Amino acid sequence: MKYNSLFFLLLAACNSAPPADEADGPPPRAQVRVATVQTQALTETITLPATSTYPRKSGVTAPLAGYVTAVRVRLGDRVSAGQVLFALETKERRALGSDAQRIDPSLRGFGLVTVTAPASGIVSVLDRQQAGDYVLEGAPLCTVAESSQLVFQLNLPYEYHALAANHPTVSILLPDGTRLSGTVQAPLASMSASQSEVYLVKPDRPPGIIPENLVVQVLLSKGRRAATQVLPAAGVLADETLTNFWVMKLINDSTAVKIPVEIGVQKPTEIEIINPKFNSTDKILISGNYGLADTAKVTVLR
Repeated sequence: MKYNSLFFLLLAACNSAPPADEADGPPPRAQVRVATVQTQALTETITLPATSTYPRKSGVTAPLAGYVTAVRVRLGDRVSAGQVLFALETKERRALGSDAQRIDPSLRGFGLVTVTAPASGIVSVLDRQQAGDYVLEGAPLCTVAESSQLVFQLNLPYEYHALAANHPTVSILLPDGTRLSGTVQAPLASMSASQSEVYLVKPDRPPGIIPENLVVQVLLSKGRRAATQVLPAAGVLADETLTNFWVMKLINDSTAVKIPVEIGVQKPTEIEIINPKFNSTDKILISGNYGLADTAKVTVLR
């Protein structure tokens, strides 16, 4: 009897249905933010690299033969006109040593020479880096690139040469995010190895002294549209080939649908929408839009 009871209990346990799961609720909705299309002026630009250079450089040479007793500058230092860069001592002064002043007090500075910077700029070449060297008269000591002559060398593909006509004003973007304005000068009478025209871009007010050979970005204007549709860049989605573009548009308070779009000027923060024409009240998803189905239920965050 005991075993029969146990058998029926086990049989009932095997045949019993598992506890009913809680009823499946609706799938979670994507939480999104929206924006409307803005109509505004938009400038189309082309961005090209350029390199800083100093066309005018002043060579600093030894005014006489002697020993270098002090080097007061390092490669890359910023210097001002008249700043002492080197100290020299002639053979005669070294031969007399401390006896020079004892022999004649007027000889106190005899044979001692300081060499100064001929202009403000940056030390681009340092020929003598340590004291003790013996140099001949006229021997190079260093080179100072004159900061007032700073330009950026721009290699412009020939198909864009019309953009540099009439000395246009351009923006110059430094690696640290500093933005300068500048003017495109006349092209040089030569082509680069890549068959590009070489232009010099003169900054209006450079901030201090910029290192030579610094790579910057120059933004040339290709044209300006007085009034065009613009969306935040985050609102425009694309396929892997970057040939098809679309946005997710709200058609009611909780439903977004996929709308193919034709885009124009692309900037880091905004993109021009050429087609279709949206209404000023249309709401476009700008976050939470990635990976949504063509029609999706969403929750709009306020």
